[in-house]
Amino acid sequence: MPRAQNETFKLPGRPRSHILFVLCPCACAVFGLAAVFAGEEDPRYLSHPPIRKMLPVGNRPMGGGPGYFVDPDRGDDDHAGSRARPWRTINNSLKRLSPGDTLYLRAGIYFENVYCAVAGKPDAPITVRAYPGERVIIDGGIPEFQTKPAKAWKPFPDGAAGEFISTQTYKNIRDVVGLFADSNVGLQTYWHLMDLRSASDFWMTDPEKKEEIAPVYCGPGIWYDRETGHIHARLAHTHLPNSKVANYQGETDPRKLPLVIAPFQSTPLFVDLAKHVRFQDLVFRGGGYKTVHLLLGVNVSFENCTIFCGTYGIWAKNTGPLKMTHCGVHGIIPPWGFASENGLQTYTPRYTDPFLRDALPLYCEMPLPPYDRAVNIYQKKPYAEALKNRNVARLNSHALLVTEGGYEFETFFYPFNHDWDVSYCEFTDGHDGVYPSGRSIRFHHNWIDRVQDDGIYLSSPTPYVSDDVYVYQNLLTRTLSAFALHGRGGPKGDIYVYRNIVDFREPTLRIRPGPAKPEGELASGQIFLKHGYELLNVESIYWYQNTFIAPVTHGYTYAHATLLNTSETTVRRCFNNLFVYLSNYPPPGHTFKAAGVGTTTHDIQMDGNLHWCPKPDEKIPEGFFDMARTCEAALRSKKIYPAGWEANSAIADPQFLKFSAESGASNDYRPQAGGPAAGKGIVLPAEWEDPLRPAAGAQPDIGALPAGAEPLRVGVQGRITAGAAASTP
Repeated sequence: MPRAQNETFKLPGRPRSHILFVLCPCACAVFGLAAVFAGEEDPRYLSHPPIRKMLPVGNRPMGGGPGYFVDPDRGDDDHAGSRARPWRTINNSLKRLSPGDTLYLRAGIYFENVYCAVAGKPDAPITVRAYPGERVIIDGGIPEFQTKPAKAWKPFPDGAAGEFISTQTYKNIRDVVGLFADSNVGLQTYWHLMDLRSASDFWMTDPEKKEEIAPVYCGPGIWYDRETGHIHARLAHTHLPNSKVANYQGETDPRKLPLVIAPFQSTPLFVDLAKHVRFQDLVFRGGGYKTVHLLLGVNVSFENCTIFCGTYGIWAKNTGPLKMTHCGVHGIIPPWGFASENGLQTYTPRYTDPFLRDALPLYCEMPLPPYDRAVNIYQKKPYAEALKNRNVARLNSHALLVTEGGYEFETFFYPFNHDWDVSYCEFTDGHDGVYPSGRSIRFHHNWIDRVQDDGIYLSSPTPYVSDDVYVYQNLLTRTLSAFALHGRGGPKGDIYVYRNIVDFREPTLRIRPGPAKPEGELASGQIFLKHGYELLNVESIYWYQNTFIAPVTHGYTYAHATLLNTSETTVRRCFNNLFVYLSNYPPPGHTFKAAGVGTTTHDIQMDGNLHWCPKPDEKIPEGFFDMARTCEAALRSKKIYPAGWEANSAIADPQFLKFSAESGASNDYRPQAGGPAAGKGIVLPAEWEDPLRPAAGAQPDIGALPAGAEPLRVGVQGRITAGAAASTP
């Protein structure tokens, strides 16, 4: 028991009613709930230590305009909204605000799905914020699983060891998404009851059903019974043998600690044509499919807000201008979670395992059209075998920030996200990262960390949408692919990627341990990846002044694949980048031969790049630049770029101020003055933005950081320094 009997505990920020602790399961749960407020001040967690903490409580002074107050404990919606007589709910309060008003939320958890359609003015915005020095959580979860967990669960003797069932039924909510309320570490949403009940942590093929994945326990999680409306929970410990992977060893009885259990359609914040509104110093969690939904938001801003994602953290459509700064957007992939159980295992245009086992026979009886080339996307199995496979789960933070375009029939309003500035934020712990698409989008000084698939998805999800997208001075770590795209976003639009540092010395958790690989597969990331089928092709991409540090993961990684996937309608530029190949130099010319770059007529230019492999025994391949300089496409390109491909590029140690290829080492990616990277870049066109451009006419240093520059600092208040060992503040 963490506190003595009858000990009292005050919520931080201002005097509140004391919480009494007694020696019973409910008392432990109350302490767990109080730990949400104590947060970083109290290191004792009943579940698992948090991998991401809430941002510090805001202490910004109160504004001078009209102010109203909300208190979830002492308020009443029939009150006047004054400091002495506050309202109780946010939804009721928003209906009473006018331009220039500020809504101060007092400390506590607001179990609400907030609907915000308020209308401020450009010179008189409406502000929704925490009261100075107080922790405010807007939570879309079902309250009793946090406030009365001892009464919310009961043992389920007909299930697996340690399985519990909700005492109440919750019908017609489709599914549930959850996390530990004391630490905000995610729970697995199981699609199949057999996985929740499995005694095995291992990823393997079912011996009786061949290609189908055998039942696998992926850590503490929940399962929703659509027929009965009951929620099942099992918090059993995990036993993964890899020393680099955390195991769950916390409390196994859900009656003794609070859980956030959110219905699928729970949306803690829905901004629906709200105009000139600001959100400050708040925590959002308890989202199901979407945690923060932005639809037609006009001049919306977030500052010092923490978002713990459901399936999606932020889902944005038709919104702009948008400003987001010093915020944390954290997925709920737990530290024992792998991409294997959260990724698609079977997918086709017509047949997808709908995670309802009783529907599978119906699909087996359907005739297969001759044009259907159904395959298992991982194993490339034909339809008959792919149908035997199954998806394990897909609701645990598929992506952290996603954007959506418009449809043809939506012509009555501006159909795209536009005029965004997202800076000094942290996006972590998702299957995918962010989709910064739209018109005039700026994404800079952000940290992308621990993303199991695509870190930054450059292509728009809707054709012809992305244009003037600027991705610069970001740090990406522990991500399978730094930048990804597909064939739907083009064929027009310009995307500029510059002054970023991609540091992939640390691997990601790719494949869960199994009999063949008891350690599992920890995959090192790659810089650039295109996946999906050719449709409209991709936008024009300008890569310049970046530092890319990653292994060679396949044969297409000359220049870390940044010149691939062009078309007749797009351009590709690749200038002054520093390419570090951690494993080996890529095979000379293989990228050009295998991908057809050597014979293309596409508009490609590349020069002023520095290539290096830090392995001491690695020899520079003979003819490393030959294909780049002499292939048919390179010779044709001299008509538009007379110097030719890679004419001024080199292979050399860039002489960083401090460098080690070891994953735990702390590096400094600024080059030494006078080294091979100093003053060897190509002078770039003046119209290309560059915050570290040298004096007019001077040749720039190669890479993201010039000699003598300050280190790249990203994330909330710039607290993460590029090159430092991966950390989780």
